[in-house]
Amino acid sequence: MAGVRWVEVRRTRGGWGVEVHTGEGAVRRYRYRSEAQARFFAAVFQLGPRVLPPESAPRRGKARRAA
Repeated sequence: MAGVRWVEVRRTRGGWGVEVHTGEGAVRRYRYRSEAQARFFAAVFQLGPRVLPPESAPRRGKARRAA
């Protein structure tokens, strides 16, 4: 990994998102429930860890339960 170029924190419909742009041109996206969590992890990512965790899984629509 060529390191972290920049990190963005954004408000999303379901909470807060963090986008990590790497030196290789890849973008990793993570979701958090609170702004505090998103800002904390954005600061950690900005420090440039050697390994980034796996991305957040895409959300599925709410499944209907049988009555």
